[in-house]
Amino acid sequence: MELMADYVNLTDIRAVAMALENLEEKAVFVGGATVQLYASGYAATESRPTQDIDVVIALVSYSDSTELDRKLVNLGFKNDVMSGVICRYIYQDIVVDVMPTESSSLGFSNRWYAEGINQAILYPIDSESSIYIFTAPYFLASKLEAFKSYRHGKDFRMNSDFEDIIYVFDNRIEIENEIRNSPVSVRKYLAKELKNLLNHPDIQEGISVHLEYSTSGQRTQRILTIWDNFIKTVW
Repeated sequence: MELMADYVNLTDIRAVAMALENLEEKAVFVGGATVQLYASGYAATESRPTQDIDVVIALVSYSDSTELDRKLVNLGFKNDVMSGVICRYIYQDIVVDVMPTESSSLGFSNRWYAEGINQAILYPIDSESSIYIFTAPYFLASKLEAFKSYRHGKDFRMNSDFEDIIYVFDNRIEIENEIRNSPVSVRKYLAKELKNLLNHPDIQEGISVHLEYSTSGQRTQRILTIWDNFIKTVW
């Protein structure tokens, strides 16, 4: 993957990553702020700017979550009480959502966080620093799981999780090969969820609105073909 010095969310990611360097627990950057890191090739389009940085940290108990909160505060993170979001902090005016894999402390989680952390890879964000991110298949699985929750609405056109899914399929050259060779659990999940999307009557319009208008028709068909070919290799 290429270094992207002009990446729209990279400055905030770098600042948060530096703050978390002394944290004992493994921190993995996820969510929309990382989506452009999955783009490959020089023709990749710019992703949407995000309002927050999402980080997942592996924990096994509620007491671990309480201890993590104490550590984050000591590192300069402030609880964003006014937001009403349990896992939200402010660091140097950056909104950071820190989500543990242990779900009881939040009352919600994403089924792919724990497995995604175990498979996480290092991504160089500059010549001196790297961060952990999910592999592309696990990023897609976590986004599909979030999309099913409809936390950003049911409309394909307005849902940012769906937008991120389309961005990866549109801008990552190697994505078809990666999902075909992903671990069985995530491969079957992706095939099941992508099949459900293919069967949706509004899927073509839903995809095309997130693509550049002049080439949206061709690129929509390319994505649909990738999905169809992949599903046939699984079922």
